[in-house]
Amino acid sequence: MALGSNIGIMEGAFFVGKTELLNWVNDLLQLNITRVEQMATGAAYCQIIDAVFPGSIKLSKVNWQAKYDHEYAQNFKLLQQAFEKNRVDKYIEVEKLIKARSLDNLEFLQWFKRFVDLNFRGGDYPAVERRHGAKTPWDIEGSAPHGEVKRAHASPPARAAVSPPTRTPKNNENALKKVVPKKQSKEGHENEAKQIEELKSQNESMEKERDFYYGKLRAVELLCDHYDGQENPTIHEVQKILFATDEETVAVNDDGTVSVTPIRHD
Repeated sequence: MALGSNIGIMEGAFFVGKTELLNWVNDLLQLNITRVEQMATGAAYCQIIDAVFPGSIKLSKVNWQAKYDHEYAQNFKLLQQAFEKNRVDKYIEVEKLIKARSLDNLEFLQWFKRFVDLNFRGGDYPAVERRHGAKTPWDIEGSAPHGEVKRAHASPPARAAVSPPTRTPKNNENALKKVVPKKQSKEGHENEAKQIEELKSQNESMEKERDFYYGKLRAVELLCDHYDGQENPTIHEVQKILFATDEETVAVNDDGTVSVTPIRHD
């Protein structure tokens, strides 16, 4: 059985943020996916599994241009078959994921990244080549041409070429002195170090607060799932709030109902 098939909900994997997850997907697959909800097509997951278990899924069958629920579901069917082939004991809740709700897709992507971290052997993965010219809605202009290998993980930025020093004309020396910063004093270094420590402390506090509220949201979602299908009007209104995207505004009306409206970009 593949490692990490039963990753617990309280593991650190479920506290990884959207930005980090999308950067990871885009770096591995050489794409430009901008929202977690876009993972609901299932296509990107299919190729990630190809990176982990090469040849276990026919990428030619993946529908990168999927627009409708039944097309999303077909991609997830390919993914589930690849799971079964590689003894990954994970049931994919397709009906929830294809609705493209933020929390559902975030949770699955968090699990998926942790699973890949435990099973991916690393090294180069020729993502563009493996797609065999298939166009996606998130292609990057100037991506590696067919046959060129891209790094599966982010590489450190290349150093800029060092040019030989050139003599500064005398008439520019005074101007140069104005823009060259003075050597930082010991007191300046201490202030800078103090600011860095303060920023670290603030960041840790923000992360703790984020994790705290995420845990509450997740508990509310699990509670709603418990009553799913029972036509509970209160639960239905709570779900409206939970599953609203960042492109929608949420308002609680005087009668206790919830209104969700798309944000207008005029």
